[in-house]
Formats: sequence, C-alpha cells, structure tokens
Amino acid sequence: MKYLIIDKRQRVEVSSMGNIPTGSARLIEELEKKNIPYDFAYNDEIEFLFIDGSTVIKVKGNDIREYSNIIFRGHALHNDREYALKRYIIDYIDQHNQNNPEKKVLIQNSKAIKNLPYYNKVAISLLCSKYNLPCFQTYYRTDGKYLEPREMLKEYPLIIKEYAGINRVEIIDGKEKIKKNVYKIEKDEDYKQERLRDCNLEDFFIQELSDTAEDYRIFVKLGKVIGGWKRTASKGFMTVNKGIYEMYNEPNEEIRTIAEKVASVLEADFIAVDFMYIHGKPCVQELSLHPGFKAYETKIEGKPVNIAEAIITAF
Repeated sequence: MKYLIIDKRQRVEVSSMGNIPTGSARLIEELEKKNIPYDFAYNDEIEFLFIDGSTVIKVKGNDIREYSNIIFRGHALHNDREYALKRYIIDYIDQHNQNNPEKKVLIQNSKAIKNLPYYNKVAISLLCSKYNLPCFQTYYRTDGKYLEPREMLKEYPLIIKEYAGINRVEIIDGKEKIKKNVYKIEKDEDYKQERLRDCNLEDFFIQELSDTAEDYRIFVKLGKVIGGWKRTASKGFMTVNKGIYEMYNEPNEEIRTIAEKVASVLEADFIAVDFMYIHGKPCVQELSLHPGFKAYETKIEGKPVNIAEAIITAF
C-alpha cells in the first residue's frame, strides 16, 4: 500500500510544512500515524508519455500505477487544464484497473469528478437544477453587463461573485493575504466599488443575498454525514470575515438529506456541501471534492471528527 496526494501550489505560505496546503499537511500527518507510505506532489509535477502506442503517466518521476490510493486535492481555479488532468488520470487508471484487476489503483472521488466535468459556480447551479436540489437564484451573462435590463434578480441587495471561485491576493501589513472575490451590491453604483471596478465582470455572476449572516459546511463520507460546522458573520455580510464557528456535527434532517443527496448524485467518496438559508430554507451554496477543514479542527469548541482520517479512509 502506498498513497499519492496531488495538490496545487499555494500562492502564499499556509502551513508548518511551508507551501504544502494545510489540508494535505493534515492528511500526511494521519498517514504517518498509521505508518502508511506516501508521496506528495503538485499538479505541475505530472508527465504524460505516449510512446510506441502505449501511455505512461508519471508523478515526480514515478509511474502512477505504483500507487494503491490516490487523493486529488486542490487545483488552480483559473486554469481548467488542472481539473482536466484529473479526468485524464482517472480514465487512464480505469483502463489499467480493467486490464489488471489484481493490481487496482483506487482514486478518491473518481466517479464524482466524471459526474462534475466542470468545476465552477455555473456547473454547480446546473447540477442543482438537474437534480432538483435547492440553490440560490443565480444569473450569469457572458458579457458581464449586469446593469442592462435583465429577466431575473432585478431587486437589490445582491451578491456578485467570481465565476470560478478564484480568490484575489492583497498585501495587508506587508504580507500577502488571500481574499474572496465576493461583493455586495445594494445599488447600481456598487458595481464601481473599490476592487470590483477593476474586475472584468464577464468573469462574475450575480446571486440573491441570503437573509441570514450564517453558513454551514457539512462533511459527507461514503454517502453519510459525519460532521460539520456552523459559522456566523461578526463583521459585515461575509461569514468568512472573522466568522464565529460552532460545532454542527448533527445537522437538522433537511440539511442532512440534501447533503447526502448531493453526495449520492455525484457518487462522491468524500465531499463537503456548504449551505446558507434564504426565506427560511437551506440552499446549496457550494460543494467541494477537496474541502478545507482547518477551521473545523482549530476554531470550534468541542471534540471534532477527525476529518483527515476520514478522508484517507474514504475509498
């Protein structure tokens, strides 16, 4: 048995292991506790060789077929190629497993990645629409001209978000900080607010604003909810900005049912589903096949579920 973890390079230092993302660093800790050998690689350390009618994929010089378990973590949201690489590897390993059933390689969320061919906010909205999952009213237009007459979302306040979920980097107190590309729109003039006015709105979509300053992250392993958190905004409308966390390992039945349905339709091994309420009903706000969980482990009173251990065993 040998694991391979593949993740994206970080723009800023995020963990005690330098630029290894915090989530992957925690997975490595759990693998070491269990004495499971592993390799860690970035998305830009993969090679594809097509020679004499055969294909070989290498990661940091090693044949990817040498691993027993592969965990895909993050990918660059501004670069569709990195998500496509996951699909290429899955297709290649599927063929390998078919030809070598005694030497199967397990890839976490392989079916889910096939079922979600595009990893952006519009794709998530399409998924929710297809499977009758509650989601926020959303409007995307490819020219970004949101001030022109539109059929829906005519009333303020609204939220405008980056299409793929790409964050921006700001220099604060001399250090690089990651900030969300999410802005509140309460009047026409707000489309020209600081930072947003310099953005290309063709890369953004608008959405109705939740009437509560709360959100929830629910972790689902092999189809069943195993834990989660609730976060309340303490400053402004964004819960991520100095949000107050509390344990939410036992979500209400409505949220539990929706989260497990998302996992089911995607055939996900491990997933996090984010919710916000509007008009008293929970709506799917986001889903992640490689969710972060640092806040869950470090910012909440009580005993958290060991999410890192749950991930490395979710096959």
